[in-house]
Amino acid sequence: MRTVAPDAPVEASDERPSFSSRVLPAVAGPALIVACVLFALRGIVFRGFLSDQHPDILAFWLPRWCYLGHALRAGHVPVWNPLQFDGVPFASDPQSGWLYAPVMVLFRAFSCGTALRMFIVLQPLMAGLGLYWFLRTEGLHRAAATAGGLSAAMLISTSTVGLSLPFVAMLAWLPFVLVGAGLFLRARTWPRRLGWLALAAFAWGQVASAHMSHGLAMASLATLVYLVARAVWMVRRGELGAWQAVALFVGFCAFVFAANLAILLPRMSLFERTSLRGGYGAIGGAAARGAGLVQRPLSPGGFWSGWPLAFGSAPGAYAGAAILVAVPMAVRASRRFLTIAFGATGAICYVLTLNALAGADWFRNLVLKLPYGDVYLHNVSRLRYLLFLVIPVLGALGIQSLIERPTPARRAAAWIGAGAGLWLGVPLVVGAHPVRLALLAGGTAVAAVLLVRLARARPKAAIVLVAVLAVELVGSAAWSSVWNGKTVYLGLEQNESGRDLMPQPLLWPGVQVSAYERAGPIARYLEHHPGRYDTWDEPQVNSSKGYLYNQSPATWPALENTRGMLFSIPDAMGYSPLQLTRYWSWIRAENPGRVYYNASVLQDPTEQALRLLGVRYLIARSRTPIEVPGRLVARESRYLLYEIPGNPVVSLVGRWNVVPTGSAALHAVTGSSFDSGSRAVVQRDPGIPQSGSGAGSAAYRRVSPQELVVRTTTDAPRLVVLHDAFDSGWTYSVDGSEPQHVLAADYFLQAVPVPAGSHTVLIRYDDPNIGRGLAASAVAWGLLGAAVVVAVVVGRRRRRYSEVGPPPERTSGSGSTGA
Repeated sequence: MRTVAPDAPVEASDERPSFSSRVLPAVAGPALIVACVLFALRGIVFRGFLSDQHPDILAFWLPRWCYLGHALRAGHVPVWNPLQFDGVPFASDPQSGWLYAPVMVLFRAFSCGTALRMFIVLQPLMAGLGLYWFLRTEGLHRAAATAGGLSAAMLISTSTVGLSLPFVAMLAWLPFVLVGAGLFLRARTWPRRLGWLALAAFAWGQVASAHMSHGLAMASLATLVYLVARAVWMVRRGELGAWQAVALFVGFCAFVFAANLAILLPRMSLFERTSLRGGYGAIGGAAARGAGLVQRPLSPGGFWSGWPLAFGSAPGAYAGAAILVAVPMAVRASRRFLTIAFGATGAICYVLTLNALAGADWFRNLVLKLPYGDVYLHNVSRLRYLLFLVIPVLGALGIQSLIERPTPARRAAAWIGAGAGLWLGVPLVVGAHPVRLALLAGGTAVAAVLLVRLARARPKAAIVLVAVLAVELVGSAAWSSVWNGKTVYLGLEQNESGRDLMPQPLLWPGVQVSAYERAGPIARYLEHHPGRYDTWDEPQVNSSKGYLYNQSPATWPALENTRGMLFSIPDAMGYSPLQLTRYWSWIRAENPGRVYYNASVLQDPTEQALRLLGVRYLIARSRTPIEVPGRLVARESRYLLYEIPGNPVVSLVGRWNVVPTGSAALHAVTGSSFDSGSRAVVQRDPGIPQSGSGAGSAAYRRVSPQELVVRTTTDAPRLVVLHDAFDSGWTYSVDGSEPQHVLAADYFLQAVPVPAGSHTVLIRYDDPNIGRGLAASAVAWGLLGAAVVVAVVVGRRRRRYSEVGPPPERTSGSGSTGA
């Protein structure tokens, strides 16, 4: 018997379809995705909470994106951030949020906490709706597309993956890259083709803005595999010529790269000046290696081989029974190239996570010889995130195969049994905890009945199947939000070290945004009495990751984890995987204990260290006596704020030692005999004579985050030492002279030579690669726009020509005159 898919066209009738019959089916799937995500994240959406379940939310994303929002509202490009690490490049930082559209829009328009709450909710919505759109453009039935999009969105919303913002960004934008890539190949006119190319390039650039390492690599892998699979499929069907497909593929890749040079160029150039200079395999650069400060934050091996089975475990990242059971049936789908593309992508990611490969010495040595191979070895388990889209796509294809190609109940039952055996039977046989699979077992029992009915050409079963999937996923979300907080194990992990953990359930958020953004007595004092601060909070200060896991409300008064940035208070310390090499190395040489690669704390705040950092205030616990002279100026809960005298941001020095290398400078300034108040250490002759002690004064004013004016009055030449972090982008001008690069003083600070007398010194920071990148991208987008205009004009002329026909030939008339 001939069957008709529910979306198949029907014979035309005289009655015009009603508005509800046309609109409701189109919006039902996306509306269901939105409703389920809002329920899963209801504490963040409706109750005004943020979560500290992932430490980077409060310690990393909130303060830096808040700074970005403040800069955008002030109307300037935030090329430098003076509020962290004694100053650090900002816009060129790959995770600054600069040119990341949703971050720039939200943090420009809303308060910091509200913007971050909206952003956290936006990303799973984009992932779900984007995947729904992609599957629909590939011809899948609305029910199958809804199931895929809903599964992807809820995998994110019910697990801590939703708080891993760079990886969620990849999942959120990748479907839009795929939509643009697919329609770019399929478009029949050049204006449309170029328009879809623009979408793909923009979305790929957003992935680069969010996570220019694992996230960008995974998105690029999925896109390239999909492009190749679709192009081959179209060539075999005669829809594209072989050379045409190659030309389109090369053109796509070239434009996507060129269009995003504004994002790529400044970020790539910054790496050479930061702690990531030598990569994760040799972090810290030459100066750190010379000082014996090498760290190797690489994964010791791969991930446990059964990790994909965790997609059937609840609470946590649970994909839903209908999706999981339908995965094997993806091989039946008529769009075989999609099955091949996403199956191959998932297989590549899986193999690269295996300990047999990632833990093999020969393979690790090979990978470390490749460009950015250390990024992969830094944390191989991150490749799991790509399967948050792969599994829903394969499951949606499996459902689609039953809709478009019904099959006898017995054969359908065999396929369903294969899926149930893979996701439910195998884990139980090899030792998984049964309670973790209880939701999957119940969902499978219901989904199996509906899938059999769907296989027997019962179209309404597809709608019921999606409804059951939604109920199942909402139940998983409710279970996650009320979980008691204990670590969830599937029971198949190789060990319980934390490295092998599956994505954990997203608990009910517990950080009241309004309270976290409210300044207490210490923050209010610092707002009205400007100066850089440091926090000394024992014993947490001795942790290798600093204060990263010290985020309870009781510690908020200490302004740890750069909380001071919320109130525009400069911090000498901070937390970030990307720090200027000199600052990073000095912190590790100064500390008696180990400090992990992305944290910076001062474990022993001596007078010398605080003077070098230009720290004016020290926050410490009330029961911990400080070892430096200080005046108590504020108190909040168990923390005291001390003002440290004699630590100016700008100082004058008349004597200095010239050393040949950065390593020598680092050893000199960390030696017990070094006195930064009377002598400086530089790596090249400043060009003025040493003068010893004498009268002089220096006053500074910060015009903007990247511009200072220093006015000096001296009776002899002096070095003006600016206690801000050194970077090659800083230049100075004395009394309007030609700008010159500042000197590196005391290894990681800045110095400017000034002659005797009264002078005005302008010190500015600039990153020319930001402008170069913007110019290069502008050229690429301009050429694309010009190509669209030309294509439209040529297309119109061709249509006009085909409609009117060629103009009549001109013939010589009898009235023509001769020569």
